[in-house]
Amino acid sequence: MAFIEKNEDTAANNKQHLNLSTLAYEVISSDMFAFGEEKRSGFINRIFSHFYPDAEASIARTMNHLNGELSKLLSDVSGDDKTKKRIVDRLLSQKEDELIKKAESYDKGKLFKFWLNKSNLEYLTEISSECSEDKYYTKRGKYIKSVIEEYARLPYVERERVYFRPFIDTIRYSIKEERQLRIVTGSDIIYSVYPYEILCDPLSTANYLVGYCRQYDCPEGEKIPCSFRISALKSIKVEKSKSAFLKESDKKKLSELISIRGVQFMIGNESKIHVRFTENGINKYHRQSHLRPRLIEKTDEKTYIFQCTAAQAEFYFFKFGKDVEILSPPDLRQKFKMMYGDAAKIYN
Repeated sequence: MAFIEKNEDTAANNKQHLNLSTLAYEVISSDMFAFGEEKRSGFINRIFSHFYPDAEASIARTMNHLNGELSKLLSDVSGDDKTKKRIVDRLLSQKEDELIKKAESYDKGKLFKFWLNKSNLEYLTEISSECSEDKYYTKRGKYIKSVIEEYARLPYVERERVYFRPFIDTIRYSIKEERQLRIVTGSDIIYSVYPYEILCDPLSTANYLVGYCRQYDCPEGEKIPCSFRISALKSIKVEKSKSAFLKESDKKKLSELISIRGVQFMIGNESKIHVRFTENGINKYHRQSHLRPRLIEKTDEKTYIFQCTAAQAEFYFFKFGKDVEILSPPDLRQKFKMMYGDAAKIYN
């Protein structure tokens, strides 16, 4: 049953004290900034509601799921039922001990209070709730802490998936059902998207919706390969009446583009980028392989020609500073000149 305390109207008490480890507190603060969340109560509530169904910190849920999985695995194995039950019970006992020790291992560090929202409060305190974690935690605050501490130890790209779980679930549904998506970007541009996959970049710094798209108000326009950073989207909606079937040839084209451009740079036309390196620039080029544009020709020892989008060229070459010169196309050369010039003005 849920966390019901004697002589207290728990359902009316949404104030909650929480003591997080220093690590978890710093991760929460960093993620609030990264995800654009200003209110700590809102952030904690969102993470808890999105993550508790899958977190191992939800020990009762984890044990119930594991029990079902083990029983299913052993159902086709020869042997008597008593022996199978002993095996399951032994494995469950070991896992239960492991999870209890893990929940008890988190340090104290930063104490603060926040307010539980209605749905989380009901899950944690209503008599009719499916929550059974009071078997393992003496107070609801200890359970919440354990869920948040586990979240804080996930890699960044997985924490991003937790925070944006409604977007992730919507995309996965549309892929499964082959339905189009209506998305609104951070700059308020609306697209119709034929989703292919959710992918992260090679260094696992962000999650991307990859597929084909056209502007929403141009239903007869050409579908073009695309990728959208999920954390930068304002809204996602499934268009249940619109098919998003992709042929195998379409999927193959996307896969090839991803291997060439990287998942971040799917939108945009490729062109030939002429670059002149210094000696030090060539050394940097050979050392920095991450998202390096595709080389198609060397005109001399220090002048190379690449095939890529302007966005990829800017991302890769701008950090080279004085060790690289963009020779063409002229508009990209002018952009580099302006960006370096604006930066130099700060020091004048």
